Amino acid sequence: MEQKKSYKPLIALLCLLVCACGLYFFWQSRKPAVTEGAKAIQINVTDKDGKTTNYGFNTDAEYLKEAMDELAASDSTFTFEGSDGDYGFFIEAVNGETANFETDKAYWAIYVNDEYGQYGADQQPVADGDVFGLVYEISNY
Repeated sequence: MEQKKSYKPLIALLCLLVCACGLYFFWQSRKPAVTEGAKAIQINVTDKDGKTTNYGFNTDAEYLKEAMDELAASDSTFTFEGSDGDYGFFIEAVNGETANFETDKAYWAIYVNDEYGQYGADQQPVADGDVFGLVYEISNY
């Protein structure tokens, strides 16, 4: 008696592979665009008293944290500290001023062209002409 070959597992594996490739390409198309090359950007730091310090400079950085590293290396008046967390690089202090969420619900918010940032500093793309705001804020929650 001859055994029939079953192609069902092979077809299921092929369908799974096609779905995985489709999801990968969808994910790649939804990532924010990164601009390479010389870019003129500005980082505005607003402390807890509302005083703003502006830093305008040129960078080749692809992401905000890289631009912040460049700025800190070239301008001694700009400093920052932070740590890597579940959602990327978390800014804890800017220009010597620490925001502590546990004690006073304060944090450093990132704004991109006057809109609340959707990414951490290490994931926020940098484009020519961008204006970034690092703002000391108190959470309402």
